[in-house]
Amino acid sequence: MATAAVLPPSPPATGIASSKLELSAGSHFAALDGYRAIAALMVVVTHVAYTTGFVVTGTLGHVLGRFDFGVPLFFLMSGFLLYRPWVRAAFEGRARPDLRRYAIRRAARILPLYWVVLVVTLWLFPEIQPVAGRQWVVHLLGLQIYQSQGALEGLTQTWSLCTEMSFYVLLPLLGALVVGRGRPRSLEAAWRRQQVLLLSLVLVAVVFLGLRAWTEALPHQAGWWLPAYLDWFAGGMLLAVVEVRRRLPRPPRTVVVLDRVGREGRTCLVVAGALFAISVTPVGGAYDFTPTAPWETMFKHGLYLGAAFFLLLPGVTHATGQWPQWLATRVPSRVGLISYGVFLWHLVLLRVLMPAMGISFFSGQTLWVMVIVVLVTIGVASITYQAVERPAQLWAHRR
Repeated sequence: MATAAVLPPSPPATGIASSKLELSAGSHFAALDGYRAIAALMVVVTHVAYTTGFVVTGTLGHVLGRFDFGVPLFFLMSGFLLYRPWVRAAFEGRARPDLRRYAIRRAARILPLYWVVLVVTLWLFPEIQPVAGRQWVVHLLGLQIYQSQGALEGLTQTWSLCTEMSFYVLLPLLGALVVGRGRPRSLEAAWRRQQVLLLSLVLVAVVFLGLRAWTEALPHQAGWWLPAYLDWFAGGMLLAVVEVRRRLPRPPRTVVVLDRVGREGRTCLVVAGALFAISVTPVGGAYDFTPTAPWETMFKHGLYLGAAFFLLLPGVTHATGQWPQWLATRVPSRVGLISYGVFLWHLVLLRVLMPAMGISFFSGQTLWVMVIVVLVTIGVASITYQAVERPAQLWAHRR
């Protein structure tokens, strides 16, 4: 078994599962494919920047070190797409999502390729051999975020996938709470339920993050658990509420304001860019593996939420703008289509390709490494999309 000294410290674990050309309650949001491409490539870039040591070399390195921003993008998109059918049931009196179909489609979307990458990594990745039987079970079940060591090398980005799985399990309960036993007496009553639910999720996240940051009440791995990110998912859920409610009579003032803001695509991009730029400054914490102060961690967490919300807003409410239209063009859409494979494959490929290229960890040559890793990862992800993801999705949609 190779010693730990062969490996550099794990890069900041990032990433998340994506969905392919999602249909949400009969509506297609083509811009989301482009957003997935952006989020997935940000995850790849930040891991390359950390692994080559570029994040501590200056302003550009600091910016790339914050490209873990791809994670909140993915979480908000999941909150938007998956919660939207429950929003329509709550406001429009539509049938609730079928839980059996929901479970089958989520499992078919996430598990087949995850298990393929998992088996390849645990079986063939030399630095982690031999892999204990317990680790096989833990990783196959997506439970690695609940053990103190987290995921094994080559799979550290899967923490966010495990967090997503937790959200998938919780979402039907949240949907049932907000829909209630029948159609609400009024749109106002349905709006109040939404407000209570979303504010409650944000409150849970803030309390949980505070407990983790300023007390010893939670283990360090709690930073990967769902309660710490419920506010990010709630941001996506709010986007779903705005998108549905704005088309119905007498929308609340909050919905009207956000709808108007969403029409100003450039304004949204400026706001998102400004919030992200603030997170790049030292107030967002360290750029390497140096411990970050609790207030810096929470401040960056909030900045990421705001930036992701305003970046996504025009894409989910006003698809006719220039920004959403560009996101739906061929190249962003194609990369978004295979983004789940990009997310799953890139880290093990990065850690295999760098030694094969004769490049030591933390030794620079960032651009060269980035180009090779991105191209190889896109190629592998394209193959596994056709061989694994697409057949699984077609099977699930026939159920």
